Amino acid sequence: MGGKAEKGTPKYIANKIKAKGLQKLRWYCQMCQKQCRDENGFKCHTMSESHQRQLLLFADNASRYIDEFSREFADGYLELLKRQFGTKRVNANKVYQDYISNR
Repeated sequence: MGGKAEKGTPKYIANKIKAKGLQKLRWYCQMCQKQCRDENGFKCHTMSESHQRQLLLFADNASRYIDEFSREFADGYLELLKRQFGTKRVNANKVYQDYISNR
């Protein structure tokens, strides 16, 4: 068998979505920096051995990871603020919404 999936089948649709590249980050594991396409994929990921290892690493030094995530957010947020809005006065929530939509 092999080859392309028939048009309209779930496999065909999944392949089309995959070919587009990154989708919305609804199913994203911050810890592993892995994006999943749907709820089932995310559930499978959270049960995976690699994810469990990451959780153990996090448990050993949680503050380091949280500090890293916070620094990453602050740097990205401020970069967006500087690049898109410059010295203009802007609502912080507007910048945040732009930041998470481009993530």
